[in-house]
Amino acid sequence: MKQFSVMSAAATAALMIPQAALSQTEVEVPPDGLRVRPTVRLLYDSNILRQNDDLVAGEQDDLRITPSVDVTYRRQFGLHRLTVIGSAGYDFHQRFEFLDRERISLQADADLSVSGYCHVQPRARLNFAQSNLSDQGVVVGNTQRTQDYRVAVDCEKPYGFFPVAAVGYLNTSNSASSRRIFDIDTSTAMAGIGYSKASLGEIRATFQYERFRRPNADGAIPGLRDGAENYRAGILFRRAVAPRLSWQLGANYFKTKPRAPGIADFSGLGVEAQAVYTPSNRLSVLLDVDRSSRNQSNTGATYIVQTDFTLRGNLKLGARSGLSAGGSYSRRSFKGELQLDTPLLRRSDRTRAVFAGYRYQLRSRLNAGAEIRHEWRTTAVDQFRYKSTSGLLFVGLDL
Repeated sequence: MKQFSVMSAAATAALMIPQAALSQTEVEVPPDGLRVRPTVRLLYDSNILRQNDDLVAGEQDDLRITPSVDVTYRRQFGLHRLTVIGSAGYDFHQRFEFLDRERISLQADADLSVSGYCHVQPRARLNFAQSNLSDQGVVVGNTQRTQDYRVAVDCEKPYGFFPVAAVGYLNTSNSASSRRIFDIDTSTAMAGIGYSKASLGEIRATFQYERFRRPNADGAIPGLRDGAENYRAGILFRRAVAPRLSWQLGANYFKTKPRAPGIADFSGLGVEAQAVYTPSNRLSVLLDVDRSSRNQSNTGATYIVQTDFTLRGNLKLGARSGLSAGGSYSRRSFKGELQLDTPLLRRSDRTRAVFAGYRYQLRSRLNAGAEIRHEWRTTAVDQFRYKSTSGLLFVGLDL
């Protein structure tokens, strides 16, 4: 059966790390061994500051060059497996030089077979990059540093009941002194039980606890008790229908309780769904849907209720080339806005994006590609409304 990863709060928060407008740190994992690929990426963004054109005069576009080294490592040690994916580079901007800074990402995953069907799966993830300017109340150069650690225990069996559990810790910190009040910690614990049967598939019932805290906010603002507790109970069903279709569908009930007495609790239905359809060995289609309560560092909200839809298709054109395209939609509802850097209340917003990319293997060790993306955000607050079109060219050499 094709497996999907169950996202904890820490894993969900991993989707919110500051990224470039395009997937510039995405690299393929080789079947085994070490690969080192020096890569140069050239990005043009029509609105790199994520400002509303109707409110801000002057040039908003910029050209950014990011020389980097991408590294992947994968090795099997008997029954155990280690996978490391990383990229280290530096952004050089032509116009807005105050945004120049490091761009570093690293993710290490291990699968350790401990006994019978039981596996321990530790993961560590680091990401250092310019924070997402669309979420800041003011434009300022700021390195957002994300550290994400998680350990999961899974004793999945081909038939019968089995336990599952996970713990995680996520820390997001900011380099700019004016943004350190937005530093945030998330702690996660999950436990559950699963049942597997070949003719049925797999079903899991889990309970998850999350704690959000901004360690620097309470001391900076007298009387503030920022943070929240989040509780989630749900069921996740997985099934592979022949080799061409694999899917999972989950529903949960979540309740978020802020620490501050003046901020209302929120409860509702959460959704977690994913499907992968592969009608041929050249074409694959991925659908991903998620609704949950979560935190974000630089928005200044105590917590956010967010709904995401993503549809993506990948087409292999030949032995050396491939095409990808898709779109995404995200709706956020901000709860308990602290107004730390702006008097404006965001309340809610919607972000839509369409994208496409092409990759080509020029030589056996030389790869190149291009990507284009259009993104726009709508909201009742003019300051946070924007649209942006970006294009990326890259070339990388395998050593």
